[in-house]
Amino acid sequence: MKILITGGSSGLGKAIVKLLSLDESNILFFTYNRNEEEARQLESSRVNISAIHCDYSDKDSVTKLCEMIPSWNLDVLVNNAYVGKVQNDHFHKISSEDFLRSFEYNLISTIRITQEVVKVFRKNKFGKIINVISACVINTPPIGWSMYAANKAYLLELSNSWSKEYGKFNITSNCISPELMATNLSKEFDYRIVEQMISEHPLKKLLTPEEVAETVLFLIKTSQQMNGVNIPINAAQNIL
Repeated sequence: MKILITGGSSGLGKAIVKLLSLDESNILFFTYNRNEEEARQLESSRVNISAIHCDYSDKDSVTKLCEMIPSWNLDVLVNNAYVGKVQNDHFHKISSEDFLRSFEYNLISTIRITQEVVKVFRKNKFGKIINVISACVINTPPIGWSMYAANKAYLLELSNSWSKEYGKFNITSNCISPELMATNLSKEFDYRIVEQMISEHPLKKLLTPEEVAETVLFLIKTSQQMNGVNIPINAAQNIL
């Protein structure tokens, strides 16, 4: 399959690229912004991987990516990229301009890219959209996550709409909602909070990106009957 993974140079995105590239029949395109060295190393690790620079905060950069999409004839889109921090300040301390900027960078960029991909999917009468959400849309979000949680909840509802609107074209739109993972992101949190999360976890460990990547692989391989779902990956701490 021909697959585009946004934000594929580190963390979960990198784990997804590495796992999917093991199947030599897959042709992978992934976007990166700041981590060029890591992106090039990943690109050079296998012949079926291509790294594409895209800055979600730059409209022209997103436009360039959108212009490339038709020539790739994609089968799968993984919306994984996110601009900004997960944890910010308390809601009342965040300006409306900051909310607007985050919405433009994360949602509008994702919408533009998905629209271009959907055009290809409709033409081919086949396609899979996989959206990385968060367990915080299932749980009560931690303090300081209001901006991140709002963006992810918006994407979740978009995915629900896409699944209904494009199902007749044999296009699926599904989501995964992982809990906090053991990545560079978790290193930004107060170590005491992370330790508490581990102690309260049923498995006594943080989720790994590799475990989440396996769920992405499942959604790629599964039947088109699997459509409009949101899979929580949080050791049954919350059940939909």
